[in-house]
Amino acid sequence: MFTNRVLYFILGIVAFVVVPVQLVTTFVLGTAVNLSFGLLLLPINLVWIVLFFPLLGLSWLCNKVPALRNVIGLFFIPWVVITNTFVALMPSMGELQGRAFKLMLCDAWPYSWEFWRFGARKLVLDSFSPDAVALKEVIRRISHSSLLMQKVVARIEVGLPLDPDL
Repeated sequence: MFTNRVLYFILGIVAFVVVPVQLVTTFVLGTAVNLSFGLLLLPINLVWIVLFFPLLGLSWLCNKVPALRNVIGLFFIPWVVITNTFVALMPSMGELQGRAFKLMLCDAWPYSWEFWRFGARKLVLDSFSPDAVALKEVIRRISHSSLLMQKVVARIEVGLPLDPDL
């Protein structure tokens, strides 16, 4: 929990720079994706994969060896900040809930593995397992001020898909 609180504080500070820049980058990159007929999404998704898999793998390691959670968690906070900033600056292309899920994966660090399992419906928040108890606290903290993130959590809990076609 300590690492997650430190990350939450750092991301709050970084948001003062990222949020104003986000307005420009999402517009410019969204236009570039449309002009390239979606081909620009390929390198964007490749960068996401390169950033995401170490995040998920290290979180899995933290889950398997809980004594390492704070050490690995604190050491990789810069990686998580970069990953979070990348997701925030990329265009959502209409998939706002999918983007919110990715941001929540980053914000949940070092509980990203547990959050990913929750998103894959392999971890139920109502259970009393240590993973679920810790994740409930993390989800409460990262979604308390965002209705979109609360909606994402609610959709996952009831088994609905994110960003359904309307």
